[in-house]
Amino acid sequence: MAAEEDEAMGHVPTGEIRFPWFGNFSGTEGTTGTSGADHWMLWSIYDNLVGYDTTLTPDPSRSLAQSWEVPDELTVIFNLRDNVQYHDGTPLSAESVRLHMERGKTLEVSRIAGDLGALDTVEEVDGLTATFHMSRPFSPLLWILGDRAGMLLSPAVFDDFTEALTRNAPSATGAFTFVEEDLDSPFIVEANRNYWLPNAPNVERITYFQGVEAGQGTNGLIAGDYDIHWSPAPEDFSRMEDAGLTVQVEPTNGHRFFALQPLYEPWINEHARHAFNAAFDRDAVVDVVYDNLHTPNHWGWLGPSTIYHDPDETFWEYDPELVRMHLDAGGLSDGFEFDMPVHNDPVTLNETEFIQAQLAEFGIKMNLQPRPAPDYWKGFFEGTDGGQFSGMSMRADIWQQIFWNGGAGAPYDHILPPDKDPELQAQFTKVAETFETEPRIEAMRELNRLMEARSWHIKVFYHAQTVAHHADLQYELFGDGKAHFGQNDVRWAT
Repeated sequence: MAAEEDEAMGHVPTGEIRFPWFGNFSGTEGTTGTSGADHWMLWSIYDNLVGYDTTLTPDPSRSLAQSWEVPDELTVIFNLRDNVQYHDGTPLSAESVRLHMERGKTLEVSRIAGDLGALDTVEEVDGLTATFHMSRPFSPLLWILGDRAGMLLSPAVFDDFTEALTRNAPSATGAFTFVEEDLDSPFIVEANRNYWLPNAPNVERITYFQGVEAGQGTNGLIAGDYDIHWSPAPEDFSRMEDAGLTVQVEPTNGHRFFALQPLYEPWINEHARHAFNAAFDRDAVVDVVYDNLHTPNHWGWLGPSTIYHDPDETFWEYDPELVRMHLDAGGLSDGFEFDMPVHNDPVTLNETEFIQAQLAEFGIKMNLQPRPAPDYWKGFFEGTDGGQFSGMSMRADIWQQIFWNGGAGAPYDHILPPDKDPELQAQFTKVAETFETEPRIEAMRELNRLMEARSWHIKVFYHAQTVAHHADLQYELFGDGKAHFGQNDVRWAT
């Protein structure tokens, strides 16, 4: 549809959104990428089979499925929208949904195979009706389809995305179409003039500036070079507000953590992991480095912003006596040494150097290895590094957030023992098969206990999403802590 036709219809996307990001996106589609920050770009290009609203509630008005039915726990019927096209002109159909899901389950480099593990087959009832037949009850399904697994890619470009972290030109159904990108360079998308949602999108172009240092993002926003900046430093809030910018803050269940490879030294020794977990003061880190912006993590995967949170069930505190007990029990009385890749931005370095100093009091020597994105985390997933410091962003269903980090077939599958830890996997299954609220809360808490007992992830805090933007930019925060720039989610005031 041409711009002139937009004008005739009374809707013309206007303006540009300029977004600085300190790293690089890991890939240009949902199935083969891995970074939580990818979503900020992906949701502008992709719509989901099931989309969710700002409260993380599945919402048919935001979905490629205009409705769905759940006749029983093993069957979900999706009724697709008519007259929706992928950017290459391929029509949205039950066949394209089936092919997408089969690819997600079987592609060797798929990052969503674990998410779709309970999906048996997809039946094409007719051109616009796709029935999911589940091999077992799976309560997170609708929320899972609001994430990477439900970001439908056109079958016409499947062959362009057969490698992990592929950066080829995608074709999806979203509000914006891919234009161009390069590492540490602008990633540009433009309005889809054949978009299915009336009066959307509301801006003509989004430019994601990759490889921008955090301080440059703040200064550029104040100078007018950028329009919206994610995760600015707390000490810059007043300066941005004085410049007339809007600053928004909202707690999430996103996590900041050290991910450890328990199959490598020194982490194969569980006492080394437990000693690390008790050897630094989370409250002090949040106070000194972040001016109490975030919430210290004493409760594992289930933070205060979730319905599963139990304030009385704490797991890890700063405890010198416990540290020494584990060091002695592990034959590490004099401490131990390890390398830790971290992102090379100033805030991360301040945080990890603060923790580094606390660990040193126990003879635990953490050798920081500052690297740019995505290098600081890629080695961990490729098997060359024994750890990485990053985190895990919020997911609409907490099960998926935990499963990503400990589930068999999930992205962190490589940290699991050869037998995949049957006790843990059984609890993942129990949560997934539980639909009623109260039993699910207790099952989720037991899953949390099992994960924390293993000390595979040394958590620091629950992340508060912070965003600063031009006062005339209208944008509502989503509960997942991510930027949603697709559909009609962002606009300039007129």
